[in-house]
Amino acid sequence: MRVLHLFNWKLKDIIPFLGLIHEQGFEAIQINPIQPLKDESSLEWWMSYQPIGFRIGNRFGSKKELKEFTKKAKECNLKIIADVVCNHMGGKDDGSLYPHEKVDTVLLNNSHFWKEPRNINDWNNRYEVINHCLGLPSLNLNNKKLQIIILDFLKQLIEYGIEGFRFDAAKNIGLPHENNSFWNIISEILKQEKVITYGEIIFEKESIIYEYCKYIDVLTENILLDSPKIFKFIESHDTYLEFGYTKPIPSYQINERYQELTKTNDKTLYYARPFDDAWQEPKIKEIHKQKLKIKK
Repeated sequence: MRVLHLFNWKLKDIIPFLGLIHEQGFEAIQINPIQPLKDESSLEWWMSYQPIGFRIGNRFGSKKELKEFTKKAKECNLKIIADVVCNHMGGKDDGSLYPHEKVDTVLLNNSHFWKEPRNINDWNNRYEVINHCLGLPSLNLNNKKLQIIILDFLKQLIEYGIEGFRFDAAKNIGLPHENNSFWNIISEILKQEKVITYGEIIFEKESIIYEYCKYIDVLTENILLDSPKIFKFIESHDTYLEFGYTKPIPSYQINERYQELTKTNDKTLYYARPFDDAWQEPKIKEIHKQKLKIKK
């Protein structure tokens, strides 16, 4: 599965490129979270990860636009993977760990839906990682009622043509042996729906990554891991925009490294840099076509 990540692209702006994306040998497109945002006018990239509820529609696309978009993508033999933010919601503007007043009432008014408002201080402490907050008000995903709300949202996305999900901040959501039933429930339901499901687990121990692989596929920067359950990347929106360590690397070098990655890995994600069409280079098309021939 070759995934092209078109981060911060509006759905209507992707449609003219669908044919080209398929010709380049990509099999799926990962789009932005489509949940309503705390600030729809903000152009800051991280605002895409401050939703206020589990509904469809924000500045990247409406319900109507999503249905039209997935229909056209399917005509081009492309699957659409939606980024889903279910670990946390948008916070108050004072920087506290309490949910913003715009957060949907069904979430806002249920204290059992929320983790204790304490920040993670030690990212090597697994208890803190799964029980504390990552700088934003975080949800208690072991709550059964909350799980139903999220599952209803995912099923609605499937009805609108979504064929895969990338779960943001997946490593902050506890595993079954850590007394959290979320991944057990989610993985079983989504298997029945036959959708692609991977969780973002970056900068984490190998042993923990393999634990997540028991329930979902994993998206990670660790290209040395060996598992058919792992999606790998050379660059992501995090490494480019948040941490910035891949930003100085020229696009042609990213492509060269990506080319090497595809030789030994069937599941890869390619991040399309802002205002950069390096993903359209003939080299990308050729390596994808070669891999598809090998599969056949």
